[in-house]
Amino acid sequence: MDAARARTLWRMLDGRDPAIAVMVLGATKVLALVTEMLWKCSLANRHELCDAPEESNGPKRKQAPIKLAKEIFLSHTIEFLAPIFPRLCYLSLTFAQPFLVRRAIDYISKPKTEGSGQRGDGLIAAYALVYYGIAFVSSLYEQSAVRATTVVRADLSMRIYQQSLLLDRVVDTGDSSTTMMTADVERVQLGVRKIHDAWASFVSVAIGLWLIEAQLGLAALVTLGLIGGSLLLGGYWSGRASRFQKNWMAAIEKRLHKTVQVLKGIKSIKQMGAAPAVKTMLEDERQSEIKLSKRFRLQLIALVTLSFTSLTMLPALGLSVHNAVSDKSSGRILTAQTAFQVMTLFNIVSSSIQDCTSHVMAIMVGLGSLQRIESFLNQHTWTDPRKSIRDASISTDESSVNGTTEKKVLTDVAVKIQNVSAKWTDDGEDIIKDATFDVPAHGLTVIAGPTGSGKSTLLRVVLGDLAPLSGTVSVDDSQVAFCDQTPWIANISIKENIVGALPFYEERYRMALHACALDQDIEDLTDGDKHLCGLNGQSVSGGQKVRIALARAVYSKATLVLLDDCLVGLDTNTERHILGEIFAPRGLLSSAPTTTILATSSPRYLPFANYIILIDADGRVVRQGTYAEIAPHIEQLEHDVLRVSDRAATAREPRAQDSDELPNTAITNDIAFKKGANGDWAVYKWYFGVIGWMDFIVFLFLCLGFVIGVISPQIYLGLWSEKSLQNQIDTLPTFYGIFFGVGSMAWVALFSACVWLFLRIAVRTAALFHHLILTTTLKYTSPIQALFEIANNVLAPEWISSPRRIVEFSQDLQITDMELPLAFVGATMNLLMLIAQCIVVTIQSHYAGFAILAIAVVIGFFHEFYLRTSRRLRVMDIEARSPVLSLLLESLDGLATVRAYGWASWYLRRGIEVLERSQVPFHFLQSAQVTLNLSVDLFVATLALVVISIAVVQMDTSGGSLGLALFNIVGLGQSVKGVVFFWTSLEITLGAVARIRDFTQDTKSEHESDTKPSADWPTRGEIHFTDVTLTHSTSLPPTISNLTLDIKPGSKMAICGRTGSGKSTLVNSLLGLVHVSSGLISIDDVEISTLAKDEVRSRFVVLPQESLILSVSIREYAKLFGISDEQEIIQGLKKTGLWQTIEQGGGLDMIASSDTFSHGERQLFAMTLACLKKGKVVLMDEPTSHVDNDIQTQLRQTVFDTFPDSTVLCVTHQVATIVEFDIVLVLDDGNIVEQGDPKELLRQPISRFAQLYSAGEL
Repeated sequence: MDAARARTLWRMLDGRDPAIAVMVLGATKVLALVTEMLWKCSLANRHELCDAPEESNGPKRKQAPIKLAKEIFLSHTIEFLAPIFPRLCYLSLTFAQPFLVRRAIDYISKPKTEGSGQRGDGLIAAYALVYYGIAFVSSLYEQSAVRATTVVRADLSMRIYQQSLLLDRVVDTGDSSTTMMTADVERVQLGVRKIHDAWASFVSVAIGLWLIEAQLGLAALVTLGLIGGSLLLGGYWSGRASRFQKNWMAAIEKRLHKTVQVLKGIKSIKQMGAAPAVKTMLEDERQSEIKLSKRFRLQLIALVTLSFTSLTMLPALGLSVHNAVSDKSSGRILTAQTAFQVMTLFNIVSSSIQDCTSHVMAIMVGLGSLQRIESFLNQHTWTDPRKSIRDASISTDESSVNGTTEKKVLTDVAVKIQNVSAKWTDDGEDIIKDATFDVPAHGLTVIAGPTGSGKSTLLRVVLGDLAPLSGTVSVDDSQVAFCDQTPWIANISIKENIVGALPFYEERYRMALHACALDQDIEDLTDGDKHLCGLNGQSVSGGQKVRIALARAVYSKATLVLLDDCLVGLDTNTERHILGEIFAPRGLLSSAPTTTILATSSPRYLPFANYIILIDADGRVVRQGTYAEIAPHIEQLEHDVLRVSDRAATAREPRAQDSDELPNTAITNDIAFKKGANGDWAVYKWYFGVIGWMDFIVFLFLCLGFVIGVISPQIYLGLWSEKSLQNQIDTLPTFYGIFFGVGSMAWVALFSACVWLFLRIAVRTAALFHHLILTTTLKYTSPIQALFEIANNVLAPEWISSPRRIVEFSQDLQITDMELPLAFVGATMNLLMLIAQCIVVTIQSHYAGFAILAIAVVIGFFHEFYLRTSRRLRVMDIEARSPVLSLLLESLDGLATVRAYGWASWYLRRGIEVLERSQVPFHFLQSAQVTLNLSVDLFVATLALVVISIAVVQMDTSGGSLGLALFNIVGLGQSVKGVVFFWTSLEITLGAVARIRDFTQDTKSEHESDTKPSADWPTRGEIHFTDVTLTHSTSLPPTISNLTLDIKPGSKMAICGRTGSGKSTLVNSLLGLVHVSSGLISIDDVEISTLAKDEVRSRFVVLPQESLILSVSIREYAKLFGISDEQEIIQGLKKTGLWQTIEQGGGLDMIASSDTFSHGERQLFAMTLACLKKGKVVLMDEPTSHVDNDIQTQLRQTVFDTFPDSTVLCVTHQVATIVEFDIVLVLDDGNIVEQGDPKELLRQPISRFAQLYSAGEL
């Protein structure tokens, strides 16, 4: 207000002195405001304290400035400043347009004189200079902005990846880091792209208002309140939108995390018949996410509507006030020259206000994402909590003559643990309690104890991955090799996994392969040791993963090797070979100056040990010493501590080519992905069908109402400005009514269209698209091979599957949630506006219609070429981005291994390489958009040149008509850009719709029957296989051929045989997970192929080989399997010994996770839930492979006691388990070779079962 008063006083003849005083007063207020906003602690004496934030914080200090933003700016100052000059040139040329409109109307309105020709030529030249200049400087500015965006993208991505390599093990940020690498970085990119547009928009509003004031006088000040209010509300709603978007993103992360867990365990879910319950859980998560998104959508609706308020109401308010207070003595209230110059200025100001709100929102959202990234970068990083053995020298009592004490460094100790206690979570119980021991240098040390005793935790403490709560850990400060219980395999070749960052030595490499029994496997592979292991080692078998990880440790020549029970899963022969080649007296590790620590529950490895450390179930070291010292007590210790495992407790390790469960061979189906790169009208039709044709028509009608409300006042203004003074005065009420009434109609129509789209259509499609993808995934054809195809074709929430799919699934839903609705409303509005403006220009300048048609054809060809290019570049961008995320996830999964081997710098170099490759298609895609915008600007320039040339040459049009045409050309350029931009965005985002459509339509689903069995089926559990042939896929040979088998009700049958004999296939056939080529399978005289598969699975009690872990509470987990009685759940957990752990973690509200349970405890938890479920048929597929023998015996007895009258089929290799069953079924190459009482068969030397047992092949 002081500025306005000073301006008025300056114009008064005697107001000079008061004006100066007002200006000084205003400057003082501004200075005081700036001072108040500063942080005051930096100004205080360093010995003084700012007692409370309120004493030192200004409004800007309430949110601390983002340090990361400053660092990025200083790192890329040239790129950030480069767009300023072309943006200023673009701003200057933009404001030349209203002056050209006025000069053109003035030229046409005056009679033609002798010098008119030269003035006309000059006018044409001016139009050419301005409009072609706009095209040139605009493209220069956009290309500079693209460069800044590209370098920021690379900078942030590299910072996130580098920080991921430094994360503390206890910080759970795997999901958030991938979200930051995708969604947050993209939002920051958009914010960077809009920085210069934002400040230029504010400058444009200020200049525009100043120029409007020069034409309308005080009437312009009336519009200032509307503009100020719009900008303030826009800033307020932008801040709210940023906060609500954070909440929405958190909900998306939560849903994606659960989705990934489900897809990782999809086989187990289908086996247990939990697919319907899991589907309901994920859809509930989606609904919660959509509910949170509505808050953000409301802010977005408010911002969009507010940004268009200026377009509809500013001209009405400004011109109406001007007409009311204008001097009538000039002969006309408003001339055509003034009217359309002012309308052009209003158009520029309105467009700038729209840009202000949208750009500020983009910047605010980008800042919110930048804050998330900065918080991630500021998280606690890993620091090695261990000390060096050299620094931990032990003082001896050897005193010299003068009484001094000397320090002696013990070179025979590799690891020294002193009073160490450790746990994984702050609120959990100590897992390791006051452990003290020394690990002798060189040789094998075995840390043995029962399941869940803390062996893996202790090994992580020695590794330095987990900091102890108390005590000290001292190790040799040389290189460490580490093999986790779940082997970590990178998505590189077998050779690269073994060699890693080390130099390649052929002899050492061959020795490692032979020692780990990998040489034969590599010979069997087509690509040999160049065979790509796949993400998480999906293209190699489980046993091969174990041996690759072990070969990596052997090849490393590390002086300290840590093995976390990594020999589990190997067959007896392979295990015997490895023990002899590695741990025997002349083994590779035993004969080298290497200290090896092996954590295990099995006593089989004790005779190989040079030193033994025994841990009890409470995590305490109860005995330690050499094997000779431990041997006299071994029998008692086996009972109290070790829990004896059977001699054949581990299964023969499967090879990739003969496993019952076919390994993932990285099957990729690119059909949907490629189709997503090619749009067609069928996709539009399908999308409109999903929207609902009636909803689409309503939305289109509302958009049309908005366009009519914007265009109609412009046409009336052109006619009204040509009238005489009296006619203008007489029609003022009509003028007010049209401008305010029709303008309000446009505003209401826009608001209604946004509400209809964002809160009705977008919300419904968000739920529907997720439902379609989830339903198709869970109903996918059920053979085991097809289950792997699901992971490869669908799974993309960034955790597993082929690298190309890492982005697709999550991005497709994200695109359809937000980008698609924005592109849809933008394309529709701009297209309708463009059609209306072309009609107006053609009516006012007939020859311009031919120019519009000709240039539109050229632009159409160019746009089609651009669309094809941009689609392909978009696909290339996704393909190039996926390896970045794949490497990030790979690094996070194997963080402990990467650090142990010292490979962090190697992985950082790999990250730089894949990131640089991903930058190329991204930059090309952005540059292609700049090229397209340049062609649009050239089109507008050519059209403007045609219109003004025709007007100058013919001189047969009125000033109002020409003004209306030229004014619409200014708007037409914006509309063409909008159409091209949003239509292109729509085409690209519809690629996500195309992939969803193709996946749901082209994916084979299970042959599903609607028939449900009776409520009590099965009542007896009588199973019949009649001449059954089973195969994993119609393109694969049969796994089981012509099998006939009758299983009596209540039988307890163990199924055994060599790997690849068809054991798991037989069990999975009852669950509908393999293809039945011929024959019949019936239960209680009901053919199961005639029943709904999910219903059949839900009637069985199933214990799968792979234990399923979902991030839900124990209570919710049990409900997924139809168990809701809390007391029953607690009693079941007490029986399996898990209740104490769960009770300390929060009881039934404790969230299950991989950190909550060890491998063995996961199987115990699955067994607990299974025993709480009632059923007459119990199917078990090696459910206790990770627990010790005592627990196996306990669980087996629990199953027999819980299901005394039920039919039990158990696939197992454990002889101690098999002999307790009524019947053993021996399979070989898909055929039954023997069945009978296992105890009787073991007494018969010629028995096949006895032979398998003796050969150690069970």
